[in-house]
Amino acid sequence: VVIGATGLIGQFLSERLAEDSEYAQVLTIIRNPVSWKSSKIKNIHFDFSNWSDLSVQIRNFSSSSEIHFFCCLGTTIKVAGSEENFKKIDLDYVVEFAKIAQQVSAAKLVAVSALGADMNSTIFYNQIKGQMEHDVRVVYSGSLAFVRPSLLLGHRREFRFAEKLAIVLSPLFSVGLVGPLKKFKPIHARQVAIAMTSIGRNRFDGLKIYENDELFSFS
Repeated sequence: VVIGATGLIGQFLSERLAEDSEYAQVLTIIRNPVSWKSSKIKNIHFDFSNWSDLSVQIRNFSSSSEIHFFCCLGTTIKVAGSEENFKKIDLDYVVEFAKIAQQVSAAKLVAVSALGADMNSTIFYNQIKGQMEHDVRVVYSGSLAFVRPSLLLGHRREFRFAEKLAIVLSPLFSVGLVGPLKKFKPIHARQVAIAMTSIGRNRFDGLKIYENDELFSFS
């Protein structure tokens, strides 16, 4: 089950999961209609309001003995329009999704966080991401993994100046980001999706946190 499936990471992840023989079906939670290449991908249209109904739909759709949840929700304050709307998407919606994962006894939840996530941070973005990680851990008791990518590379529908600049400059400064500095290296959304798919396949218990530099090791 993938939420945020039409986003930069979510698109790559949904297609990657559909190509993986470990997964019989991929259920995407989307706001607007989307056509996928693979017949293994099915859509649930959701307006992000009635979460209890979404829980019922997921239960009715899947007959699998093991369900994995993947969360790719994320935006920026600029795109969201306000700090309040940003918090609703990057914190509240993610926690609601985690609650459903708990309700349907999902074996795993793999969620996108961010480099520098820290609920005690003075940076609002990092603070919300850290709060999200904390709150998800409270409501979900299964195997849980957070991936913390740095600046994302890839084509977006909306213009984000910092990320466009990173794409241009990445070849120039990424070569110097080695050792401890590698965690700051920009990463392509496809590579994050590859990592999330591998994490979903791997057996683990409890909590795992994958920093940006670790995400490059998956193939």
